[in-house]
Amino acid sequence: MSDQFKNDPRFDAILDANDPNFAEKLAEAIGLEPGEKVEIVTPQFTRTDGVQPVLPNFDFGNLASYPDATLKAMGCCMWDEPDEQGDVLWLFPGEWYAHIPEGHIVTDINGQDEPFRRGVTDDDIRFGCLAYGFKKPASPALSA
Repeated sequence: MSDQFKNDPRFDAILDANDPNFAEKLAEAIGLEPGEKVEIVTPQFTRTDGVQPVLPNFDFGNLASYPDATLKAMGCCMWDEPDEQGDVLWLFPGEWYAHIPEGHIVTDINGQDEPFRRGVTDDDIRFGCLAYGFKKPASPALSA
């Protein structure tokens, strides 16, 4: 935090969104001037690419063998650039949550592997995808 804010009591306040005076307290906390507007942006949960995910009727263990274009058409989304091993994380579409095999090893966006447990493994969806999927070698176009 910048030194100019260290002794400002507004930055020590914890606001409760259920407080009936929340808007006024927030405006005061951020130094909003009368008539000034604030735009609050929340996470995007739905897809923005127009893809209608295909419900899985395949072996999840073989997904890494599918071409990138097929994975995209099925609703998977590439998460990041190739890692040190040349692998890319592909995220599962949110619609697949109920179809992921119990115990199937998934890789999350932090690079951690864990067995999928329906009702325990997070089902949060951002941009239409779950925060985990599978790794596959990057296609030559990505590796170049």
